[in-house]
Amino acid sequence: MDLPDLTSDCANCAGLCCVGLSFQKGDDFAIDKASGTPCPNLDRTHRCKIHTTLHKDGFEGCIKFDCAGAGQRVTQMRFNGESWQDSPELLFAMMRDFENLRPLHERMIQLKEAGLNTLSEPLETERLALIARSARVWADSDTLKARYDRFLTDLAQTASS
Repeated sequence: MDLPDLTSDCANCAGLCCVGLSFQKGDDFAIDKASGTPCPNLDRTHRCKIHTTLHKDGFEGCIKFDCAGAGQRVTQMRFNGESWQDSPELLFAMMRDFENLRPLHERMIQLKEAGLNTLSEPLETERLALIARSARVWADSDTLKARYDRFLTDLAQTASS
């Protein structure tokens, strides 16, 4: 099955988590930052200026975060490697696509991990169908989410019996 890369590759991303996500000052972040506002630690090449000192500088949340490959997929496949820094009019669309794609990538990781278990034939068939569908779409749908939730419910019932 042809899946997108489900691991973060910051070198091929336009810093979408650094601009698209909000931060709240506290244990995980040293500052408050609104969604859509670039992190002040982000440089013009989409690299973190304090990457080697994130923990010391109070950005533990950045260390913990993993986009599951959604950032580079949006940047490279949807926007052909273009950046919101060079073309500010792309910012809203890039943030929207990142927000839409990230849950699908997280779901594909969970579905891959579910395959490490011995599943009944119907569950395995549905797992593979869900992975294939999630890999082809750029945004979730109520129908796909309901199928995924039903799969998890069926998986939990199987595990508890």
